[in-house]
Amino acid sequence: MKKVIAKGLALAVIGMGVMLGGTGVCSATPMTWSSNGHQYEVVGSGSISWDSARLATQSRGAGWDLATITSLDEQNFITTLLGLADGSLVEYYIGGMYEAGAWAWVTSEPFFFQYWGNGEPNGNASEPRMALDGRYNDNNWGWNDYTGAAAYFVAGYVAENNAAAPVPEPATMLLMGTGLAGLAGVARRRSSAKKM
Repeated sequence: MKKVIAKGLALAVIGMGVMLGGTGVCSATPMTWSSNGHQYEVVGSGSISWDSARLATQSRGAGWDLATITSLDEQNFITTLLGLADGSLVEYYIGGMYEAGAWAWVTSEPFFFQYWGNGEPNGNASEPRMALDGRYNDNNWGWNDYTGAAAYFVAGYVAENNAAAPVPEPATMLLMGTGLAGLAGVARRRSSAKKM
């Protein structure tokens, strides 16, 4: 009986894991944030420039660009993808840029929410690109203005797709259904065993 339950749970966990794609730094699968339906992906690409990161992101297709962060909730969600910062100089580019005397998002969304690290921005026109920086905001990846050049401390970038989330593939739904069916079978056997 315990083996049957374990098998049913294992199938459900595998189905959910495949469906959700897993989490963690440099995820290979975009993660959807339920609050806005956008997909996000941390892309590890050491020593890349901001311009190259943006081109790589946009080449993924419609709706993809460097991530924009318009609320503390969104900042916290991206932090869950990156993992807590350890206080060292490590940066991931996001879609903030300084132009025409002001900070703006690549998507032209309003630039109201700000999460700058202590003393930032400090370069503005001389550092017109934005990155999440591991040294700031109590391990929560505060923002830093930077030149946008490739550097040893640039670990990659955060991509965001603001187009509608894709419909799960049939194979994903099949795995999920198989796991749930296994759990239902376990519950039915368990209830039959109690009646005897």
